[in-house]
Parts: sequence; structure tokens; C-alpha cells
Amino acid sequence: MSPTCEEPGASTFRLAVREASLADLPFLEHLERTSFSDKRQSSRESLRNSIRSSAQSVLILEKSEGRQPATRMGAAILFQYKRSLRVYSVAVDTAYRMMGLGEALMQHVVNFAVTHGYERITLEADMANTKLVEWYKRMGFEPARPLTDYYGPGEAALRMVLSLSGKGSGQDHMVIVVDDARQSQDWAPGIPFCSAKDYLSDTNYSKSSRFQVLNLCNSQKTHSMGYYVSLLASARNHLVVPSVMAMKDATSTMVAQSLLDEIREYVDRKLPANKGPNFELTVILGMTDNPRYCELAQKLFTLFSIPFFTIQLQWSGAWSPKKIKVLHLKQVLADSPDLLRDALTAYCARKRYTRPRLKNYKYDLAILTNKDELTPPSDAMALERFRKAAEKVGFHVEFITKADQRRMCEFDALFIRETTALDNHTYGMSRHAYTEGLVVVDDPWSIMLCSNKVYLQERLANAGVCQPKGWLLARKACDDKFLKSLPLPLVLKLPESSFSQGVYLVKTIDDLKEKLAVMFTKTDLVIGQEFLKSDYDWRIGLIDNTPLYACKYYMASNHWQIYNWASTGGEEFSGKSDAVPVNQVPPGILKAAVSASSLIGNGFYGVDLKEVGGKAYVIEVNDNPSVDAGVEDELLGNELYERIMRSLFNRIEAERQQVRYVY
Repeated sequence: MSPTCEEPGASTFRLAVREASLADLPFLEHLERTSFSDKRQSSRESLRNSIRSSAQSVLILEKSEGRQPATRMGAAILFQYKRSLRVYSVAVDTAYRMMGLGEALMQHVVNFAVTHGYERITLEADMANTKLVEWYKRMGFEPARPLTDYYGPGEAALRMVLSLSGKGSGQDHMVIVVDDARQSQDWAPGIPFCSAKDYLSDTNYSKSSRFQVLNLCNSQKTHSMGYYVSLLASARNHLVVPSVMAMKDATSTMVAQSLLDEIREYVDRKLPANKGPNFELTVILGMTDNPRYCELAQKLFTLFSIPFFTIQLQWSGAWSPKKIKVLHLKQVLADSPDLLRDALTAYCARKRYTRPRLKNYKYDLAILTNKDELTPPSDAMALERFRKAAEKVGFHVEFITKADQRRMCEFDALFIRETTALDNHTYGMSRHAYTEGLVVVDDPWSIMLCSNKVYLQERLANAGVCQPKGWLLARKACDDKFLKSLPLPLVLKLPESSFSQGVYLVKTIDDLKEKLAVMFTKTDLVIGQEFLKSDYDWRIGLIDNTPLYACKYYMASNHWQIYNWASTGGEEFSGKSDAVPVNQVPPGILKAAVSASSLIGNGFYGVDLKEVGGKAYVIEVNDNPSVDAGVEDELLGNELYERIMRSLFNRIEAERQQVRYVY
């Protein structure tokens, strides 16, 4: 801010606002003494802490006239939260009042809030000072609620709020980072550029997470300025293109192939095999100079999240990436200046931050789902109830898929409602979310530990938890003598299995040998467990190692398991279920469930148990338990979903208060 003002009887001067330093302490103390009563003054130590704090911003308003030293005229102290900016104090030196400087300083605060993506500005005004309240009203602030005894007994304040919706806060502020911002203005006038040096050093960028960063630095090599722009943008929770991970992925044909698989059907339709053995396309911010492939260019840009690149595909029964060449700004400007300007203009105009903000939510929650999954852990109605419960406790919710992995830093928490496994994207997304600082359920360790039945059996056995007698069957150790010593019938399990798949019942020695031969083609180790017959299995759902719900799952018709994967559907596929109040569950069942879950962690688990002869046997601990409408929620209803969401919310709150170590 540098408007020109005219002081009565004096020459014109220019105003500027800058961040305070410790050298400004005497001036700030002077303002406190001359502007506020004794009980409302900030101490020197408090002012010092405000200057040093990463969560506060102290602004100094000063004037400059020619070559004379700048004169300090006023100051403001701001508290910066995730979506709101609180004005703690505003003061103008007595020598410069009645000149509109207070309004100039507040206008700077408003501009700062708008450009940094804040949704509102709040402050507290002395309720007895009606002129001050009216002054804030003229600036657009509205009374929110009175605060009794705020300054002291009988001294009330009025909380006031300026909503910034419609002032540019609906989407994150765009920052286009280049090596030299001045040179960039020559070929793209009107587009705001920021130099890499300014982005890395300006503390205003580090104090807010509401930025979209487009990194167009010419070099993205490790330890280059461009590399550190993307690295620090991720650390600041800015949405950055390209990320460091995206640039590394571009050099791996295996990763490129995995990404391309997400639009496999579209590519095969758009590029028939008879087009030849190779295909090449240059993509500039989602645009290309070939109108026929505009949609393909946009899809490729969304997948790879790299500003400029040329992709070469080869045909060998299917299209696969042969090479991805990352282009830099100088190359594109030299080869395709018009396309670059059009693409950059379109990119800046595009609204990328599209999540609705009809209400004010404290945190953002991503729920991972897969609409194509045959037996998802939650049906559509249950997912909708999760969404409503999350919004009720303070989350903004977005349902995501595996294609959204690169957007993980947009959220505060990840809730997985897709069947988890170590060898697919669910584990990778969980691990990535955790390293980005999100609260994650299911966390990567729960997925890793629960998915492996070998680990579970050993862990439960060492802790003395009662479970069916078991054996580890190694391929090379299963001779006839050993196999004949095993009790029949026997349950065989693949180390990694879910929803009763990979689990078999063998009743004769010939069945045992035959089934093991097939299973040993997939694994070197198989689990054998004694067969415990029961009409139903218990499932105890727990979160934070506290029982949440209890269900009895009955066996499928004419089958020994809850699910019969060889059936065609109906009762032959799965048996009925009964929800049971937790306080009516046998104490031994609850105790065993809590003991088993606590060995894994404090996440959201489903412990499966059998009750035989009045004794509880733990069958397994599931990290991704089923929650379907009308089944697990039959008794608690919406409260079931709200308890889970409150746990996630509370975990975020707790995380904000402690140091986090990532290994």
C-alpha cells in the first residue's frame, strides 16, 4: 500500500505498511500508552512475542517524504487463523489522527485478508464507545454478539465480523512463481507474477495456507530455486503445480503407466491402434495446439500435474508411455508464445478451488470411496450419513477416489471407506496422508498390521489373547507326517485376505493337500486354524479402544461362513445380522475385543469373535470394518456416525497441541 496523501499545511507524502521488527518496540509501547487505558495495554513482553510469533502479524503504518527517514504513524496487531483474521488492536499516533490513517490501515488489513484467502475478519470493540462501533460499521463490520465483562467487570465488548465472501476469498489466491517477475511482464502483461526469491522469503506467504502456486521456474532439479519453491509450497500447505513428487514421478515410466491406467478406456478410444506405433502430444497447462486432442491434453495435465510436457506413447497391444519430457518456460515461450499466453490466461481464470462453502467449517475431511467396489465397507446410504455427521461436528466433506492422491494436502483428515490392502492404493494414500500431517483412519500401521493374518496370530498369541489354536504352514515344512498330525476339519487362510475371501475349510487329508498346493502358488506361508463351529460370529466395532456397536452375523445358508462367495446371491451369499446393545454383550466378549484392538492401535476396528462353551475366541481384527445402513447402525442410528466423526475431529484438535514425528 502506497497511496499519496496531503497533510494540512505540508507537502504530499506516501504511505506504506510493513511488518514490524524488534526495533519498532519503543514506538509500539508509545502507541499502547497513548491509545489504550492502563488495563487494556499490552506489555513490552507481549508486544515482543507478537512480533516474533508465526501466528501473529504486527503491521507498521509509516509515511515517507523524499529522502527523509520514514515516520511511523500507526500500527495493527493481527492474529492469523486458518480461515479468519482477527484484528487484536489498531492504533494511530495522536499526532496524526483525524487524517483518515485509521481507515487506510484497516483497508490494508482487508486487502491482506482478501489476497491471502481469509473468509472473514473479526475484532472486538468497546461496546460503550458508540463512535468506534459506528466507525467499524461504516467499514462493513457487523455486530455478531456482545461479550460481557470482556475488558473487566462491567466492561463489555462487541464482537464484530466482516465477511469476505464475494471479495475473492471463495477460492485460493493464485501465485505464479517465475525466476524473474519483471521479465515475465514483458510477454504476459496483466498477469501477476511473483519471483522465486520473493515467494521463498516473503513471510506473508508462509503464514497462510490459502494459496494456489503455479511454479514456472525454468529449473526443477533437486536443490534448484524451482525445486525449493515446490518443496516449501507443500510444507506451507499451498496447492502447488508441480509438486516435487509430480516431477519425480515424471521420470518413472512405471508411475506414468499407473497414472495413465486411470484413463485407459478414454485413451484407447481416442487413439485407435491403427494410428501407428507411436503418438506424441505437447501439453501446455492442459492445452495443446491440436484441436482434436484438447480434451486428452486436459486429462493428461490433470493426471500428471506438470505445467509443460511432451508425452510419447507407444502401441504394443495397448497404449503405454514411452517417454515424458518436461519442458521449461523458456522453451515454451520460444516455441509456442501464443499458446502459452492463452493457456496461462485460461489457467488463471479457472476456478480450481470449487468446494462449496455454504457454512463455516473448521476442518476439511476427505472420505476415500470406490463406487465400483463389489463389497464396499459402507453402502451409499451409510456414506451419506457419514457426510451429515461430519458436517454436524465441524467438517467440510469431500468424497475422493484414488485419482485424488495428489490433492491430499488440501485436507485435515482422511477417512477410508474402501477395502484396504497393502498392495493397492489405499495403503499408499494412507501413508501419504499421514506424512502430509493429516489425521488418518485407517492409519497405515493399522492397515499393515490387520491385513496380515500371520502377524495377527502371532501378536495375539504373544499377548495371551484367546484365539483358535493355529499353525503356520510353510511350503517346505508341510510333509505328509506333519499334515497328518493336524486336526480336521481345519480352516486355511491366506496371510492377506478380507471379507472371508482366501479362507477355506478342509475336512479330509486329501482336501488339505489339494488346497495347500493351490495356496502355495500364491504364498510361502499359510495359516491353519482349528475349526470352531458356531451359528453366528460376534463383531464388536471399536474406536479409541471403546466399544461402539455390537452385531451378530449369522452364517450364510448351508455354509460355514458369513459370506459364501460361490453362491449367486441372497441368503445363500450372506446370512442375516442382529444388532445388540453394547451393555447386553457378554462381558468376556467385550473384554477380549478391547484387548485385541489395543494391540493394534486406537483406530476404528472391527473385532470378530466366536463364543464357544461360554468362552470368547478372537478370530481377527479388521482395520476397515463394515458400517452399512440398517445393519451396524440399527440401534445407534446417526449417533454411530457422529461418534466416529467426533473422534476424528478430536484427534485433529489434539494433534494441534503436540509435536508430530514422522518416520
